[in-house]
Amino acid sequence: MRKLISKWRDLVAWWESKPKQEQKRLTSFLPWLLYGIVVMYGVIYLSVLSSVNRYKTGTTVKSWWGGDAPAVARMRQEQAQEIEDSFKELRKKVSGGR
Repeated sequence: MRKLISKWRDLVAWWESKPKQEQKRLTSFLPWLLYGIVVMYGVIYLSVLSSVNRYKTGTTVKSWWGGDAPAVARMRQEQAQEIEDSFKELRKKVSGGR
């Protein structure tokens, strides 16, 4: 703890030794630094979200709040089944069981 306090005092002494113009110049970088951190965090966060939910289309945000309502989940499953059945009906029958 004493090392931390000592480092803080050294930092404060360094800051106070700078002229006012230099202090203004250094503090003007603070918003840009924070903006850069937020952008990088957002990029990393979105890349994690997209890799975790890559094959779950439309459920990225909903999964934060506990997923879809049961009726919506049932409708989605029925719709997927209807699409699969329609492809089975459209396929041409071939000889040889292929």
